[in-house]
Amino acid sequence: MIRYIGILLIVLFGMVSPLRAADSSANLLILFPNLNAAYDRVFNEIVDGIKSHDDVTAHIFSLTSSSTVAEIQAQIEAEKIDALIALGQSSYDIGVMFHDQLPVIHGGMVIQPDKHSGNSGISLAGSPAKFFTQLKKIAPPVKRVFTVYSEENSAWLIRLAEQEAKKVNVELKAFAATNIREAVNLFRDILQVADGSSDAIWLVIDKVLPNQTVLPIALEAAWKKNLVLFSSNPAHTKRGALFSLFPDHKNMGYNLAELSLKQLDSPQPIVLPLSSLKISVNERTASHLGLRYSNNQRDLFDIIYPLR
Repeated sequence: MIRYIGILLIVLFGMVSPLRAADSSANLLILFPNLNAAYDRVFNEIVDGIKSHDDVTAHIFSLTSSSTVAEIQAQIEAEKIDALIALGQSSYDIGVMFHDQLPVIHGGMVIQPDKHSGNSGISLAGSPAKFFTQLKKIAPPVKRVFTVYSEENSAWLIRLAEQEAKKVNVELKAFAATNIREAVNLFRDILQVADGSSDAIWLVIDKVLPNQTVLPIALEAAWKKNLVLFSSNPAHTKRGALFSLFPDHKNMGYNLAELSLKQLDSPQPIVLPLSSLKISVNERTASHLGLRYSNNQRDLFDIIYPLR
């Protein structure tokens, strides 16, 4: 019986361009974990995206608690597999077992470059470039963004975010916390000094920021002080955050196929933050903040709250 654990890895953002000839098709083996109906839907969307790429042929290996490395190896040999895509945390440890044999690309989970060097993949952590670009479109008055993070989990994200914030003339004020209690205290301090006329709060994906602890505090203060609040969770938008960016699973799958092709031509390990993102916007919150959107802008929003 194989034990599955896993985390993903992230390094610099870059567009992956196909380098193989258009008439060459790579055989990909996708490790597909069986978890529950909700996860199956997500992984199926990713697989559909992989299959939509014209230059790959996708084969599926459905992982169970009794799956063995020998079974995976047998399918690799039978199907003449060129590269392997490991989806989700439960596929991570199995995927790394094949790194010396063929390119392995990880997807459908969060990865941290500082902890897992030598891996390739696309993380679930959203690209800071996308966040700050959308921020300036949705809330143009914002000049300063506050966030709290842990060095252990999100240092890579903050490094990227500092670069991207400068590109849109936004000052990023990021404060590191070592535990939940320290993070909550930092958030309380930030919310006291933040200025509703030009400041925003960014809730990053980090274990030091549990939703049940931080979100209610941030939502209450944001509403009272007219602060822009944004995150990576559309559930936050539903509850009152101005906007969220969240994964577009099918396009993510297509990009995993692209990355697989690149790895076959240039095997240097590379991990990308997620650039295939959808957007949810809360118009009630926008109205409260004095923000209005044109019909053309609204057409670009994937989800608008409150739902009608």
